[in-house]
Amino acid sequence: MTESVECSACKGTGRVILSGVYADTLRVLRKRSKQGKHVVANRDASLFCCRGTTLSNRLAWLESHGFAQSKRHGRENRYIAT
Repeated sequence: MTESVECSACKGTGRVILSGVYADTLRVLRKRSKQGKHVVANRDASLFCCRGTTLSNRLAWLESHGFAQSKRHGRENRYIAT
């Protein structure tokens, strides 16, 4: 799956192509958000077939580009799609 989106870092002057793992991660994040669920990297890494650190990095990247939002809950970040 490939999705073309405006880049928040360049204020809409360029485009970012989400493909591969980032597009897959965003798709699952959106699905879980619609169900009223959040994603926690260490707990939900098996859903994404990766390690907790890897998922945490992907979610942080999606958040930095405006696709996800996190809330701190104790020692974990809970992510939802924006």
